Amino acid sequence: MTDAIPARGQYSDDARRQRLNWLRARSGTGLTSLENASLDAQNLVGNVENFVGSVEVPVGLAGPLLFAGDAARGSIVAPLATTEGALVASASRGARALTMSGGVATTVLSQRMTRAPAFEFADIAAARRFTAWLHEHRDQLDEQVRLVSRHTCLVDVDPYQIGRHLHVRFSFETADAAGQNMTTAATWQICRWLTDVLVDEEHLRPRGMLMEGNLSGDKKVTAGSMLVGRGSRVTAECRLSRDAVATVLKTTPEAMVKNHAITLLGAQQAGTIGYGVNAANVIAALFLATGQDVACVHESGVSIFSLEMGDDELIATILLPNLVVGTVGGGTALPHQRDLLDLLGCAGAGGVRRFAEIVAGFALALDVSTMAAVVSGQFAEAHQRLGRARRVDWLQADDLNSALLQPVLAQGLGDPRLHITEVRRARQLYGDGIASELGALGERRKLTGLHPLHVTWTDGSGSTTTADLVAKVKPRGEEIVAGIATLVSLCGPAVARAWSRWGHGTEFTDAHRRELSVYRRPESVLKNLLPRCYGLLDDGEREAYVVIMERFYDDGEPWTRDRIDDALRAVATVHGQWLGRDQDLLDEGWLHHVAGTGIPGQGGRAVGGPDTPCCSGPARPA
Repeated sequence: MTDAIPARGQYSDDARRQRLNWLRARSGTGLTSLENASLDAQNLVGNVENFVGSVEVPVGLAGPLLFAGDAARGSIVAPLATTEGALVASASRGARALTMSGGVATTVLSQRMTRAPAFEFADIAAARRFTAWLHEHRDQLDEQVRLVSRHTCLVDVDPYQIGRHLHVRFSFETADAAGQNMTTAATWQICRWLTDVLVDEEHLRPRGMLMEGNLSGDKKVTAGSMLVGRGSRVTAECRLSRDAVATVLKTTPEAMVKNHAITLLGAQQAGTIGYGVNAANVIAALFLATGQDVACVHESGVSIFSLEMGDDELIATILLPNLVVGTVGGGTALPHQRDLLDLLGCAGAGGVRRFAEIVAGFALALDVSTMAAVVSGQFAEAHQRLGRARRVDWLQADDLNSALLQPVLAQGLGDPRLHITEVRRARQLYGDGIASELGALGERRKLTGLHPLHVTWTDGSGSTTTADLVAKVKPRGEEIVAGIATLVSLCGPAVARAWSRWGHGTEFTDAHRRELSVYRRPESVLKNLLPRCYGLLDDGEREAYVVIMERFYDDGEPWTRDRIDDALRAVATVHGQWLGRDQDLLDEGWLHHVAGTGIPGQGGRAVGGPDTPCCSGPARPA
């Protein structure tokens, strides 16, 4: 097998398949995801070489965000291409707060693209003479640019001399194109003209030349670009009402301003160029969605974000000094990217200023939302809930069927020949419980709670049984913690900070595993007290933690003193069984214990909380 990539320079589906088959043979992998490509190979000339397939990135909708800009006006929804959970949700939350406060004002301050060739001269004096000559022939430089492009305008020529070396920063306006290729072509035309004109001028002629001497800041974060701009220099501002900050962002203007000052000090100590929170996330997502040069995210993501108090309002501002964007050329002509630019009203000529303002507006919305999440203690919980690193096949209502329940009951009842013949959902007669409702706040995409079932099965001897059961589907402890965080965020930043610090040390952390461990206990006094358990499902891959138990019905009788005494005596019997066995239970690893509080009963808690046996249902007589 040749080690050269086949069909080089050919843009056809046949050439693509030749390369794909070559790659399969070379790597020993199936690459089935690349088998079919939605892109037409013939339309990719100038976009990619050796085309072999495409990678699909999910696109989520953020917003809507109300704009009151120079070019962007009205309610706008932004398509964000990303695989980072919480990004779209956070940008949407920020957009809601900004819109509730009257929208965001945006404007493009300037648009520049640069190229900076470097010239080498015989000595310092020659470099100095060339600098003067360059300024004298400024009009002729403009003429050379017009020979290459009617859309490109040379606006600045800035020489920077270092000894006998001269770096010249050419700045161009490039209309609706991002302009990297356009400025390269124009600069190359200027350099060729200079070489021709000065061929006989020994005292002026450069001895050597580099097309780019690394002064332009192309695809790099530089202090020079921060000051003079590269790409679109665009700013956005919003005056957030106190009500919007409280109801949407769950904090206060004063807390936002105070903590912004703290994080600004941290950025200064780190030597950050500019100061921002999260703008690069929105910029990268919009770049991917609309066919921008993704490598320019590095410089485009630089920002200056500020917060200050107004008249009982929070003034939020962002500056993007180096936003390298275009609405013509490059990847903007690809079909998906073109559609999304159309969605934004930015496709083609005349769209770049609107697009730049949209990027700045949503970058401000994300920075405001992210800062609020950090201030109010929601940041980690949101990423835990929305930013899972792996896909989980969560349990859903339809999964409570015979296929799922049969192995659970067969093991729980000790009958491998047990066969379930029918499973019917029953009417819910009571709520799901506090822990399940809190867990649903932390993660809404999965089944939790109490689910009554009518189940019929035959046992190994052929006898048929029908029973009213309950599938108690536990939320993960971390989801309960996140749900509580959502509630405490409504109580103000002080309470939220306290929960952020201490919440993960509470007894809720491992609640989903603890109850299953209780039902596995062998003590007869505990089994006599608990509802009868028909089986347990403990599936960490699906995050499914289920107790199948008998169903109780309210007999309508009041809780008399005698009934309460019976319940307390039954619970006391369980506690008596465990008396003095604190360390033995801790060594088993399932009982909750906060480090540094001592063993349970000596500063910690041995039993209790949401999974205490007496909380599982009405007590039975001991």
